[in-house]
Amino acid sequence: MKQSILILFFALGCFAFDFSIYNKIDDIERYLTTLDSSKGRVKSRLESIGTTYEGRSINMITMSTNARAPYCGCKKKAILIECGIHSREFISIAFCLYFMDFLKNTQTGIQLVKKFDWYLIPVLNPDGYVYSMNVERLWRKNRNPFNETCVGTDLNRNFGMEWDPANEGSDDPCNLFSYSGPQSFSELESQAARDVIVNRGIDFVGYLGVHAFGQMWIYPWGYTFDLVPDDATLAKCAQIATAAATDRNGIPYTYGKVTDFFPTIGGLAVDYAKSAAIKFSYEIELRDNGTFGHLLPEDQIIPTSEETTDAIVAWADCVCAEIAS
Repeated sequence: MKQSILILFFALGCFAFDFSIYNKIDDIERYLTTLDSSKGRVKSRLESIGTTYEGRSINMITMSTNARAPYCGCKKKAILIECGIHSREFISIAFCLYFMDFLKNTQTGIQLVKKFDWYLIPVLNPDGYVYSMNVERLWRKNRNPFNETCVGTDLNRNFGMEWDPANEGSDDPCNLFSYSGPQSFSELESQAARDVIVNRGIDFVGYLGVHAFGQMWIYPWGYTFDLVPDDATLAKCAQIATAAATDRNGIPYTYGKVTDFFPTIGGLAVDYAKSAAIKFSYEIELRDNGTFGHLLPEDQIIPTSEETTDAIVAWADCVCAEIAS
């Protein structure tokens, strides 16, 4: 796959957006406003799906087209991509912004929008992202305080599918990494994602939660070692995706169940998406394998985004073939 935009630098008037750096939240929000347009072959709409504890909007971009298209099956379905649930994973957010531009402005991207409607949440945890960028670089949680000294919930332990602090979470609000919250969906950010998944009547067939790091595509279940009934189908499309990612730059990606790589974990977003009948639900772990970890240099943003875009294109073709068969 070749991308028609070779220079990934977007300019509108006196505002320029650079896809090759980790952008500040204000610049990200300004860029998102430039996508809010019914003009062009791809129609894109910006909306706030919620508000955080610190008063920031949780933004979502919807991309669709009115053109008659070769849908996958008898009805056009949708794919949800969620990025930035863990604030220190800057590459997740950078990729999401790159991929929006790809869908909007490349021929391959436009073809994907003809096949599926795309819903993209580029920064699910904006409070945490601001704090990670400005104060504590490896901060992971949101910024909802529980007392004078303990702040934040791990949003990827807070979803309502087998939520269980004892299952690789924590019931300690002072835990810096994996506090599961006082109950499932206690947090404004997880509530916002949940409402998109189940309360809008959107016919989602795919969910991709984008994380870092590890270079893998993983799928449910995470809360148990049991297999999902369609394990073989999920593995097939993950294998196709990781092969495409690896082919782009020679960086190896692998795939498997969550529990092939991690202990069982309760309250995962990917498990919740699967339980909500989103058949093709995955968590993607981007670069790298630990050399830089969460401190991935900016010069790896574009190659990481390119290989992940190739992976999603190949995965979407697999999804299309499976639901059309």
